Amino acid sequence: MRISEYGPSCKQYSSAVKMSGSATVAQRRHIGLQQLEAIAASLRAFLGPYKRMKFMWDEEDCRDAVLVSTCPRLLERIELDGSVGQLLHETVRAQQKVFHSGTGTLVFLAGVWSRVALECLNRGISVFDIKAAMSKGLEVCLEVCRQSAVSVQDVSCKRLKELKPSPALKSEVQCTDVEHPHNLRLTLKHSRHFSSHDAQTENTKTPVVDVSDIAEVVSHGCEASMNLVLKACKLQSTEDAQNRSLDIQKLVTCSIPGPSEEHSCVLRGYVVLLSVEQASAVQRLQGQALNIALVNGDLCVKYRHVGFNRPANVMHITDCANMSSMSLEEGWIENALKMLHEFSVGVVLVSGVVDAKLKERCSNILVVEGVKSSVLKDFSSCTGAVPVSYITQLDERCVGRGVKVSRWRELCGENESVSIVTASSSLVTAVITSSVPAKLQILEDEFWSCAHRLHWALADGKLLHGAGITELLCIHQLQQYKRTEMEKLQENVVLELMAKAWMDYVSTLMLNSGSMASKAEAWTAVAHQMRLYKEGEPTVLASRDTDGVYDNVTVKSEAWRRALDLVFLVLQSDTEIITGVGEGENLYNELMYL
Repeated sequence: MRISEYGPSCKQYSSAVKMSGSATVAQRRHIGLQQLEAIAASLRAFLGPYKRMKFMWDEEDCRDAVLVSTCPRLLERIELDGSVGQLLHETVRAQQKVFHSGTGTLVFLAGVWSRVALECLNRGISVFDIKAAMSKGLEVCLEVCRQSAVSVQDVSCKRLKELKPSPALKSEVQCTDVEHPHNLRLTLKHSRHFSSHDAQTENTKTPVVDVSDIAEVVSHGCEASMNLVLKACKLQSTEDAQNRSLDIQKLVTCSIPGPSEEHSCVLRGYVVLLSVEQASAVQRLQGQALNIALVNGDLCVKYRHVGFNRPANVMHITDCANMSSMSLEEGWIENALKMLHEFSVGVVLVSGVVDAKLKERCSNILVVEGVKSSVLKDFSSCTGAVPVSYITQLDERCVGRGVKVSRWRELCGENESVSIVTASSSLVTAVITSSVPAKLQILEDEFWSCAHRLHWALADGKLLHGAGITELLCIHQLQQYKRTEMEKLQENVVLELMAKAWMDYVSTLMLNSGSMASKAEAWTAVAHQMRLYKEGEPTVLASRDTDGVYDNVTVKSEAWRRALDLVFLVLQSDTEIITGVGEGENLYNELMYL
């Protein structure tokens, strides 16, 4: 794949990290750190809420083109040569799998912290001291997060005062000042509702948290997607409107090309896109209370469950008298259909793939493949169905009841959308539509990012000031710590370089958000802000445009940790290659073992 002018091709990544002949020996040898810095630098456009899309196409087949706007999507579509690119890709995938956000921060920090490590090596600082000092720097920054975090109750209260001022509010929720985090010297006044445990022990009445307020401050400019998340939250909740929660495990998406984005909506139950042939069965099944079967695996004759070991030197002989002249597959299909009809099964949900011939024969049975395990679990709990690995395991006890299906919308294309619901399920589907097929993946990723940001905000019970304000506090605290530890000269050098890396982060964030016209202007603004802070004149960065923007505590912290772990792993790998530890040499004390 090649990338448009916004970024280099993957072949250019390797050439970008080649060192000139005038470079020092230490720099030339640590190729892995240089590669990590170069790859990360090419993805800087993905830092912050306003991401510049990259257009990628296959050089051999120009018809294979895609738009990407996140680090995970780009990394999975390019061929990164060498282990460093693979390590970065796996680290980003791990972050994306759990949090669906924070990957831009992770990649950026991996790049700038690689540069910090390279500069330290160039200054003669040992690998052991680099790792110790950078670990200390990270702990200082994580302490900033712990000290400056504000509870979601306080954030909700602040917005309530802004939108609906009322004297009665004070009797219900006590609020702290969360507007100006620079007025604190890292000693922010903590709310007595800092955590859910504290709230329960100190006050028997749980403070009101309006989920819509929290959603707004963590939407990061994705209002349309966050509105879908809030609608899903509303459908899932049966309690008071202000005390809603969001169950990520009972939330799925269905992307439908064709209709405009205004048709995106959230529906109760499981909505899936099917071919017209498959959907024809729905017309005959509508309005009935149907039985359902759940298959955890592939629904085909050759499928064997995970962990199955075929016995060696064993031959299975089919009963030819019963099979007549039918093949093994045909016999299996006949047996599967017989069992489904015997137990009056109208819907079959399969986590894997379904045999094409079996699917064709199921004219009166709706068979859906590729169903998430969380969806199977929800239908199991709501209908009483027991998931089976093989259709031959199906019996009366495994069949669930009380499922209804219906057509949701007929499309102009070759597909139709079908809704599968049960009476007691809190499963909801976000139907994402767009008339531009290439944009569907971007909209779906954006939705999941919003859903997880809201989920982690409610799970953490606290938030961090966004728009670079928390990182500014990290810069200040690193510089403060350096001054109190004057005797540790090498550590001070590392901490100063980490502070400059944070300045690079904040200035890039300002540039990408459009608040600054150039990187130099942004860097100057950050430096001026820190100078005012040191002089005892704390101000809010740039303007009040940053007010009301918050980040997730756990997501941010884990992105920072993963970035530094990746840098240490590459640094260790480079060191082992360079050192070439010989017999009898006691050099292992500077290496980190996994």
